[in-house]
Amino acid sequence: MNSAMTKSLSKDKRVVSTKIRKFAKGRACSIRIPGVCNGNPETTVWCHAPGGGMGAKQSDELGAFGCSSCHDAIDGRIPVDLRKQSVSLYFWEGHAESLKILRQNNLVTFA
Repeated sequence: MNSAMTKSLSKDKRVVSTKIRKFAKGRACSIRIPGVCNGNPETTVWCHAPGGGMGAKQSDELGAFGCSSCHDAIDGRIPVDLRKQSVSLYFWEGHAESLKILRQNNLVTFA
């Protein structure tokens, strides 16, 4: 997903899902950035897509299960020895995997 698409989606009404956020806790990280991911499900939360802007989170529909280390890399809190595009790609791959798991657990549906 390119930044223009992400910005377009973020202009829509922001979706907040307590069910998804609670479901994410304790799950395996789906972002798995090589050399960054700590693999500890105890640190996993629902991570929002990059590009929300300063102090603004993306909608919960633009998220993925992420360990604390991958979350820090996505949010730019830690330096990563990868290009920004590569970090973004790991996020969006994790997003797709996370959506599949959410659908399998009846937390999201696609009409």
